[in-house]
Amino acid sequence: MKNVVFNLLGATLLTASAVSNAAAPVVDARDISAVQQQQTSQQNQIMAELIMQVNQLQQEVRQLRGQVEEQDYRIKQLTKQQRELYLDLDRRLQGGAALSTSETEELSSETADKGNNGSSNRAQQAYNQAFTLFNEQKYPQAKSAFKTFVSDYPKDPLASNAHYLLGQLHFSDKEYAEAESQFKAVYEQFPDTSIKDKAMLKLAQVQELKGDKAAAKATYQQVSKLFPNTTAGRLAKAKLDTL
Repeated sequence: MKNVVFNLLGATLLTASAVSNAAAPVVDARDISAVQQQQTSQQNQIMAELIMQVNQLQQEVRQLRGQVEEQDYRIKQLTKQQRELYLDLDRRLQGGAALSTSETEELSSETADKGNNGSSNRAQQAYNQAFTLFNEQKYPQAKSAFKTFVSDYPKDPLASNAHYLLGQLHFSDKEYAEAESQFKAVYEQFPDTSIKDKAMLKLAQVQELKGDKAAAKATYQQVSKLFPNTTAGRLAKAKLDTL
C-alpha cells in the first residue's frame, strides 16, 4: 500500500515538473503594436467626434445668442415706439382745439372729395367758412358756424367733418358730454366716413378724461382691433398698455 502511494506521489511530481518546464506561449510584438495602434485610432476618432460636437454646440450657442440679442433690440425698439406713441397721445390730449398735421391733411382731402361728390354749393361754402374760422383759431365763431352747418345740412357728406371739428372744439373747452356726442355722431350717422378711426380715438380720450376708464378701455380696444394699421389704431394700442 505504501509503495502504491509513493508511486502515485512520484508520478504527480513528475507531471508537475513537466508542466512547469513546458515552454510559455510566444506573443508576436507586431500583434501587440497592431492592437495599440487600433486603440489609439479609436481614441483619436472619439476625440475628433467630441471636438466636432463641441464646435457644433458652440456654433449653436453663438446663433442663439445672436437671436436673443436681435430679439432684445426689437423689444427695445418696440418699447421706444410705444412710449413715443403714448407721449404723442398725451400731447394730443393737451393740445386743445388745434389739429395735428395728419388730421388737417386728411380732413382737407376728404373735404375736397365730398365737395365733388354730393355736397351742394351752399353747403360747401358754409363749411369752408366755418373751417376757415377754425384754422384762424377763431374757435368760438367756428363752433357757432359748425353748429349752424350740422343743423342746416345734417345729411350733407361734409357733416361728418363738421361733427368731428365740433367735437374737437367742445373737447378743447372741456365740454366732454357735448364732445362725446359729436364724436359718436361722426361714425354713427356716417358709417362709411374715412375719419371713423380718429373719431373713435377722440371718443376714448373723452371717456378717459371723464373718469370712465371702463368705457375708455373698451373703445381703445375697439379702435386697435378695427384699425390696427392706422395711427389711431397704434395710439389706441399704446394707450391700452398703460391702463
